[in-house]
Amino acid sequence: MELKTINAELLAKMFKQGTFELNKNKGIVDSLNVFPVPDGDTGTNMSLTMNSAIEGLGKQNFESVEDVSKSISKGSLMGARGNSGVILSQIFRGFAKGCKGKTELTSKDLCIAIKDAADTAYSAVLKPVEGTILTVIRKVADKAMEYSHEELDQIELMKLLIKRGEETLEKTPEYLPVLKQAGVVDAGGKGLLYILKGCLDAMEGKESDFESMKTNVVRTAPAQNVMSTEDIEFAYCTEFIVEGDNMDGELLKTTIEKLGDSMVFVQDEELIKVHIHTNNPGVALEEALKFGSLKKVKIENMHDQHSTIIEGSHDAHYFEAPENAQTVDDMPYEDDFGFIGVAMGEGFVNIFKDLGIHGNIAGGQTMNPSTEDFLKEIEICPSAHIFIFPNNSNIIMAANQAKEMSDKSIFVVPTKTMPQCITAMLEFDRDLSPEENYEAMLASLSNVKTIQITYSVRNTTFNDLEIEKDDYLAVADGEIKGVGKDIEEVIFTAIENTIDDQSEILSVYYGSDVSESDASSIVSRLEEKYPDLEIDMYSGGQPIYYYVFSIE
Repeated sequence: MELKTINAELLAKMFKQGTFELNKNKGIVDSLNVFPVPDGDTGTNMSLTMNSAIEGLGKQNFESVEDVSKSISKGSLMGARGNSGVILSQIFRGFAKGCKGKTELTSKDLCIAIKDAADTAYSAVLKPVEGTILTVIRKVADKAMEYSHEELDQIELMKLLIKRGEETLEKTPEYLPVLKQAGVVDAGGKGLLYILKGCLDAMEGKESDFESMKTNVVRTAPAQNVMSTEDIEFAYCTEFIVEGDNMDGELLKTTIEKLGDSMVFVQDEELIKVHIHTNNPGVALEEALKFGSLKKVKIENMHDQHSTIIEGSHDAHYFEAPENAQTVDDMPYEDDFGFIGVAMGEGFVNIFKDLGIHGNIAGGQTMNPSTEDFLKEIEICPSAHIFIFPNNSNIIMAANQAKEMSDKSIFVVPTKTMPQCITAMLEFDRDLSPEENYEAMLASLSNVKTIQITYSVRNTTFNDLEIEKDDYLAVADGEIKGVGKDIEEVIFTAIENTIDDQSEILSVYYGSDVSESDASSIVSRLEEKYPDLEIDMYSGGQPIYYYVFSIE
């Protein structure tokens, strides 16, 4: 079998089959995360990103590879989760650039598109780290460029590129000592190779059952629980895409935004995506038609939709909305300042609300919010300036991507833990400018140390520590500070290895798997051992981590 060109239909099949292969093996990718703690979510994040990317492929027939790649780029951008998902979305964004103006792809075109993919992904990362998915795509692109001046059988070309990717993946531990020490290869690079292998399967004629590859969706309590149906001012959730040449996006935006609220407006060279809540969807569509043709029009009655959500059954993964939750109208948003935080556990959600964070997104380790999750929360925040707290290193890129896609004034405070978020919020001063508050929050992050107590999911050796499956682990700001069979021993070892002469306050947040009495017992022992520390205890309600300790 020889393949000279890739048309739109085949390219769509390649992405679908790539998604199938990744979904099938996402558990393997998850298991490659370096830390032996239950945060192995690279495969899950890449899988969810891919599922979002291909969502639009079955809804229309594409005339060109340009159209297919644009759909993939947009879908992955909105659904990107975690660092790996965001980088993957940038790879597809670059690939779409390489497909611009193309009806079909020759082998030369494919090589150039892959090079654009690598270049775009590298440019999107502020400080690229070698030994990651970036290295794998770069080496694959370098290999592709060796063949960019001749026409080849594309199946054989893809086999050559996958071989280079596999060789590079095996060498990732040489780039990153942490991978070598743990005896694993890079998880993101492994996930990318599964996608490429799926693409090869499609090129060779294999086509798996599309429905069978859908992953299980982690459900959270619906945010709609905090408001009543009568509180919905604008009844119709209206979405559409405008397609045309040389469209005046700013004029269209100014016109549409007067018709309602919760507007999202995304424009590229030929398309404008509009989302708005309005009581006059017909007027919005008529105005849009003045600028181009309409595609993917969707209008939903939110009164009916909201009633269905509230009456339905929803299994919360992290927390149920508290019975006394305020309605959106009751929440005292600042006119000038709004705050969005990623929270894991009902206790932390309530603490964040007390601090003034009303845009709470459920998530954290193993469930990273997508770019679209942030955009939705940004939409409904009426404040002039919005501060976002990701509260996890793997979520910062998605938050920044949402910032770039929004026209609002947004400041992403790069918090890596929930205690950092609390400390940053305590620095907020409404008399200061947004920029001054942002700088003060940034400076405060170095004043707090976070220890998280969890468990090991596998046997491994890390930083000369022998770790067995199900051992208790204490992770302090990215470093393992204690390991053992006794949780209290691990806790005290970690705290002793983390506090210093400047430490004054120790906050204890116990998780959903810990009783209040057990937490109180540990706090009593801590008070005896550290009489000079101010020690406070709170119910965090967080899963995965038995305890979260904050030292300031």
